[in-house]
Amino acid sequence: MTFVFLGLFIVLLILVTVASLRKPNKLINLFIHILGGIVGLWVVDLLLSIFSFEIPINIFTVSVVAILGFPGVIVLAVLQLIGI
Repeated sequence: MTFVFLGLFIVLLILVTVASLRKPNKLINLFIHILGGIVGLWVVDLLLSIFSFEIPINIFTVSVVAILGFPGVIVLAVLQLIGI
């Protein structure tokens, strides 16, 4: 699973590089938003696992983060902390 997220991170880096070198269209911006949220979920989950606090990664959390972006990761972390 880590290799999947690592691959998505590399794709995200390529898209950000392409977007910074030329004017990005709306599709590239959308993919950057979606991949940024998914990779952010993975990074936050890795960091929180140090403290034995994990966000479950399933289709629901990935879709919420894909729609909301990185703020969705923060929302999921707060909901997990509250216990919902």
